[in-house]
Amino acid sequence: MKKVLAVVAVFGSFAAAGTALAGLPAGTGVNGSLHDMTKVVGPTADSMGRVCVFCHTPHHAQSNDGGFNLPLWNHTIPDTTTYTPYAWATPLNSNNGTFTITDPLAGPSRLCMSCHDGAIAIDEHGSALGNTTGTTSIANVDTGFGQGRAALGKDLTATHPIGFDYNEIAAWRNANSTNGFANADGTKSTEIVTSDHTYATNIDTTGTTQGVYNTVTRAAGGKKIVDNLYGTNIMTCATCHEVHNKENATQDGFTDGVTRTQLGVTVTAPNYFLYAKQSNSLICLSCHVK
Repeated sequence: MKKVLAVVAVFGSFAAAGTALAGLPAGTGVNGSLHDMTKVVGPTADSMGRVCVFCHTPHHAQSNDGGFNLPLWNHTIPDTTTYTPYAWATPLNSNNGTFTITDPLAGPSRLCMSCHDGAIAIDEHGSALGNTTGTTSIANVDTGFGQGRAALGKDLTATHPIGFDYNEIAAWRNANSTNGFANADGTKSTEIVTSDHTYATNIDTTGTTQGVYNTVTRAAGGKKIVDNLYGTNIMTCATCHEVHNKENATQDGFTDGVTRTQLGVTVTAPNYFLYAKQSNSLICLSCHVK
């Protein structure tokens, strides 16, 4: 089964204003980013100032969690039985119009939620050296966009669905819709694009006619959606978020007129580690045909 390495998605700002952090912009690496706990919580979060240790360790890692291989994980894994999975309002597959998420936190999503559910301290890690007991909940972290914004809780009914079979859903929705655009194999994507598509980079709304959707431009030779599906088929948090801040898209400078800071740096567009831009809803249109 395809391994997907992921770290928790944590947003926060406790660094002093004016601090120069080259890693904050998209595509600059995890150090200095919003997933760098030494910047989010403070330099004493780990006695040796390590960054990776909050999620990973080369030795004495949690090696297994109910059959799931963990990426040298160094953080407490949440109890998935206490979560409420997303409930669909419309039938999505051929199973008599019903849809079941067997494991709402399949794959790397359980790793993300080990911080984002707010139940486990984000500065906790299991190393024999350095700090082992965290003190800061993500619910107490202010990104500059409101305290606790990144705390998702354990009720997943108000978040984007994860843990479902992307390929199955795409096939059923496309087979039961009309119009759309042609895929390379001659089939049509009318609701959800097939997972062999790359992420959206632009959209052309000119020259369209009835029954022909707007043209979405995609990254040529870039990472495909299937590359970010757990086991090549399961949608997870890491399908949209590049959590190591290496391959995520640079967002356009959108602002609501309020000046904010993230890790001491004034920003217009927040870095949410997304594979596509927020503008024109390109991250949404990477999968959804709308």
